[in-house]
Amino acid sequence: MAVYRFKVAFEDHEEVYREIEIKSSQNFEDFHTVILNSVNFDGDHDASFFISDDYWRKGEEIILRAGSDGNKNDRKTDVSKRLMNKCKMASLIDDPHQKFVYVYDPKNHWTFMVELLKIVPDDAKASYPKCVKTNGVAPKNNNTPIVAPPVLDDDELDDENPVDDEAYVNAHCEDGIAELEGEEGEEEEIEVMEEGSDEEENEFEDLADQQFEED
Repeated sequence: MAVYRFKVAFEDHEEVYREIEIKSSQNFEDFHTVILNSVNFDGDHDASFFISDDYWRKGEEIILRAGSDGNKNDRKTDVSKRLMNKCKMASLIDDPHQKFVYVYDPKNHWTFMVELLKIVPDDAKASYPKCVKTNGVAPKNNNTPIVAPPVLDDDELDDENPVDDEAYVNAHCEDGIAELEGEEGEEEEIEVMEEGSDEEENEFEDLADQQFEED
């Protein structure tokens, strides 16, 4: 029995992909389940496969379940669509590089590009379907993306922390006044010291003259 090896890559993260092997006799619901398991997605949402051309343009849709959102009009429309569990893989492989577009959770629209790589021999000891190669870390389908804080340039930083010009000027004026007052105090102290020296010198001269007269 033929075994298909597919490459399944995230549309928005092409470097993140899985290689999956599935038997030709297995169905698209089996394929849907192994894709979700390989990227650690939950299975709580609806999904669809679309037959694609070489330019990844969507064609016929293969749905997981009919009228999954409870809309009667959708149920009528879905009657004409194929169901995954009723559609075998071999029934839609018409090209050596057959392509599909797989969409999970229509609300958030996780989209995968699925391409047939080759047909490999069946391993009787293996359990299919299975993921045989993993590349890259898959994003989380149930987590809110972490948004990095914005990087501010110099102008924005200046706006965030404005300089109070008046306070800056006042501070410098106060420093200048304090410095001047300090200099004036030093000058007054020098003048007092000089006056004291003159008085001592006069007293010494008076004592010398008085002693000379007594002699």
